[in-house]
Amino acid sequence: MEIKIDESLSVEEYNTLRKSVKWDEKDIALARKALSESIIVRKASIGGEVVGMARVLGDGVFYYFIVDVIVKESYQKQGIGKKIIDSILDEVENRTQEGQSCSITLLSMEGKEPFYEKCGFTKVPTGYTGYRMIKRIHK
Repeated sequence: MEIKIDESLSVEEYNTLRKSVKWDEKDIALARKALSESIIVRKASIGGEVVGMARVLGDGVFYYFIVDVIVKESYQKQGIGKKIIDSILDEVENRTQEGQSCSITLLSMEGKEPFYEKCGFTKVPTGYTGYRMIKRIHK
């Protein structure tokens, strides 16, 4: 099983992935705007089938916020989500200038915190949702 990671994601693919995990479908025009304003977008495909995605918001320098981490249920627990997150972390590290640091934050769905811990994130309790997770990169 070869997992291909790339930077393109159509609105249709975005909504299909959202529906695959029982999230609401977004308005096409608004989804297009959200995708175009994301500073990083990653899509995972296997044999031409789109099976996962994540996108990142932020200033692209000091602060990054990972959102919409989705892997189709039938493909979960196969390393796809980790490969998507690792691709994002690699890009953020490459963007971080020598001597500087940045923060990468996300809100975990409840129960998914162990996955993000395996990716190097640390729990930050919030109260009513899953844990806020953060990873700092220092160069």
